[in-house]
Amino acid sequence: MSKFALSLFLVTVLVGYTQDKDKTAPTFYARTLDGEKFFLSDELKKQKPILLSFFATWCGPCRIEIPVLNKIKDEHPGISFYLVDVSNLEQGGVKLTEDPDEVRKMIESMNVTMTVLMDKYGVAAESYGALELPKTVVIDRGGEIVYEKTGYKSGDENALIKVLQELEHVDE
Repeated sequence: MSKFALSLFLVTVLVGYTQDKDKTAPTFYARTLDGEKFFLSDELKKQKPILLSFFATWCGPCRIEIPVLNKIKDEHPGISFYLVDVSNLEQGGVKLTEDPDEVRKMIESMNVTMTVLMDKYGVAAESYGALELPKTVVIDRGGEIVYEKTGYKSGDENALIKVLQELEHVDE
């Protein structure tokens, strides 16, 4: 193997290695549905596991997953749950924008008690690769992403619950 080929191979391996190992959760700023400021960096300082679920009102699987997540939230009070409403996501060449009033109607009709964050420009979604919805991300106490899942079908929550249980028992 030539020195060039060997060097190229090593660089490729090292770049892949660092990308796989760097699972630090990107921080972002958003407003809650009620207009309060939210900084993920502040939440991470609390060293409490966090679940982010990226969704939109037009997303059918999101509407099925959200009530399931709300029930899981009630069973895991040691974990902070946030719904992140994504606006300006492009689908079929069209940017879909979310109306906060429609988001509120949807959330209230489902009796959801999770805090809703408004990703008005899709910045948080982009930083988490949430270009298809729903996308669920779990962040551990150290700020590392330990679980990611795109899409939802009944039964998907079982793997999520297992991850959440493991995170809750870390300090025991």
